[in-house]
Amino acid sequence: MTLLAETGESVTVKDMLIASTVIGPIYTAIAWYSIRKTLASTARYSRDGLIAKWMGAFMVSAFILVASAYAGGGYALIGVLIAVLVPGSIILALILTPYISNWMASPITNAMEGRLDEHWKKPAYGPVITPRNRGDYQGALMAVEALLEKHPGDFEGQMLKASIQAEDFGDLDAAKQILNEILTEDDQRRFNLPVVYNKLADWHLNLFDDPDEARHALKKISEVYPDTKAAQLAAQRLASMDSFDAAIDEATDLGEAYQGITAEAEKNNQLKGPLSIPTATAEDLALANETALARCIDRVEAHPNSIINREELADLYFKHSNEPELAIFQYEYLIGMPGATEKQQVAWLNKIADIQVKSGCTQDEAKETLLRIVDLNEDGAGATRAKSRMMHLAIEIRAANKKNMPLKLERRKEDLGLM
Repeated sequence: MTLLAETGESVTVKDMLIASTVIGPIYTAIAWYSIRKTLASTARYSRDGLIAKWMGAFMVSAFILVASAYAGGGYALIGVLIAVLVPGSIILALILTPYISNWMASPITNAMEGRLDEHWKKPAYGPVITPRNRGDYQGALMAVEALLEKHPGDFEGQMLKASIQAEDFGDLDAAKQILNEILTEDDQRRFNLPVVYNKLADWHLNLFDDPDEARHALKKISEVYPDTKAAQLAAQRLASMDSFDAAIDEATDLGEAYQGITAEAEKNNQLKGPLSIPTATAEDLALANETALARCIDRVEAHPNSIINREELADLYFKHSNEPELAIFQYEYLIGMPGATEKQQVAWLNKIADIQVKSGCTQDEAKETLLRIVDLNEDGAGATRAKSRMMHLAIEIRAANKKNMPLKLERRKEDLGLM
């Protein structure tokens, strides 16, 4: 069979087959690369759907070429342009434009916003979260397992799978097994371990009511990575748990004491109305402060790196015991604690300066403390505020001394002429 082109030269079927044999493998390679990259970047598309799109685009392209070759020239070519080429081009544009435009624009977007390769490699867990929110936990588990098959070792996916096992199925053993698999990654263990054990502590506390195991999980962080920010945060959680338990015990003791007083009053027929709480005297307040100080000291001894307890102890030492040196010592301990951030150190140094100003220290002592803030980061916001405070330090000290000075009333003995 011979096809007549516009130039009058013959185009045989053999020529068309040769062209298809050359173009086909190239087109297949491009399609295979694009499908693989798309499936790796998102879970929104299915493999079968993408294959169908690329096969459809190939068939449309082949149809356009064959129809153009058969048309030759004249009105037949015009008909092919109107009936085949224009609709086929629109179809091809709808199918291939997203891929071609991304390929052409990627050098520019990468230069402006950075490469997206890492983003493409991360899976999207929307298909997992949606069935989980609907209560289809088995479907969510199957979806996350399918994604982890494509992206083995993905931390977010493994934690999501463990959360489904623990929170939705109540299977803590299965969740622990997944967490142990996460911790086998030596390269990422330093970053993953604090997250894993904090999440495990949450499950023990909120789901299984086991505070002892929660404490054990948090202590593991400090044992493996001592003197780090993660260890500091774990210590704060441990101290908060113990403070919460102590507050519950104190409230329980108070309630039991109130019930005992009420029962005794009823037994002796002395309860004529609702019990009224007596007004606290100065001795009662002093005793309460001493009790609070003793309890706070016990908590600090049990958890020496607890920020909340140290700050409370410093406040008690300064305001109630009038011992500014001991209050300053608490903040100095926090400043030297491993894992303390610059922002925390700036706040604690300002607390020390406040104590020095209010307790009658010299201006040079307070200035030296503020200079320590500047030495931390001369270009930081804390240093700027410290420099401004040093300029007005004399005024601040005079105001504090005037506030602490008792008001003296002078007694006059002269006769003012009053009858």
